[in-house]
Amino acid sequence: MARDVTVTYVRNLQHEVRMGPHRLVVDEPKEAGGDDTGPGPYELLLASLGA
Repeated sequence: MARDVTVTYVRNLQHEVRMGPHRLVVDEPKEAGGDDTGPGPYELLLASLGA
């Protein structure tokens, strides 16, 4: 079953990712200019691969 994935800009470098009923905040660490409110894109990629 395919689910729509929507990425929405929130502020600064923070984005909200919606996958069906699930929501995830993705952000950059403070040293990269983000607010560190969620995993960064590389951490999210590694987590999705189970690495």
